[in-house]
Formats: sequence, C-alpha cells, structure tokens
Amino acid sequence: MKNNEKVVIVTSVAAVIALVLDAFMFVQHGHSLISSSVWPRLLLFIVLAIIVNGLSFLKMRFCGYATILVNLYFAIASLAAFQMVSPRESAYGLFIQALSIVGILVGAAGVYYGVKQRADYTKAKIEKMKEQMKK
Repeated sequence: MKNNEKVVIVTSVAAVIALVLDAFMFVQHGHSLISSSVWPRLLLFIVLAIIVNGLSFLKMRFCGYATILVNLYFAIASLAAFQMVSPRESAYGLFIQALSIVGILVGAAGVYYGVKQRADYTKAKIEKMKEQMKK
C-alpha cells in the first residue's frame, strides 16, 4: 500500500473519530446538535480531511506539512474529549475515553505518515537533482 493511500485512510479515520467525539462533547455540555454553533466546528473536521486527502495525491512541497498539522489537530481534539468527559467511571465515560485513546493513536499515526510523506518528497527531489547534474 502506498503512503498516500495510508494518509487517506488514517486521516479519514482520525477525522471521523474527532467528529464523533466532538459531537458527544457538545451534547455533554448541553448544546443541541441542530444548533448553529455546533455545525461549523463539525464541518471543519470534514473540510480538513477532504483537503488533506486531496493533497496527499498531489505530491507538492507543503502536502506533508498539511498532513502533519491536520492530524495533530485531530489528535488534540481527541485528547480534549479524553480530558473533558464526565462522569469518567460510567460506561459512557469509559467508552469516550477508549475512543479518545484510539483517536490520539490514529492522529499520531497520521503525523508519522505526514513525516514520511515529506521525506518521500525530499528523496524524490534529491533524485531529480542528481539526474539533472548528470546531464
């Protein structure tokens, strides 16, 4: 499996987990999911995932950085849900904490694949420069 395919899978999973956790946190804090203050933040997760998934196939200079930053954002959103869930010892709290840990790990994997994406771009650029110097 190519790295850009891994980026798409990991980013999509991290986005879905962050979206679900954020929706749970909005409900926990008394916001209705049909409220106009909720949907812009939830749509942000979707838009960021679409942007990173599209950029992963372009192989441009900043694509790796975008992957790193967006997956870091998803991991931080999962960490926030882990810290803010209440009550912690209930079945609901344990479920949110477990899902948050998975979200943090998937976000960290996304950061790793973003670094790998950037390294692959740099290696390809160096190879291209070596070929140009031989001519």
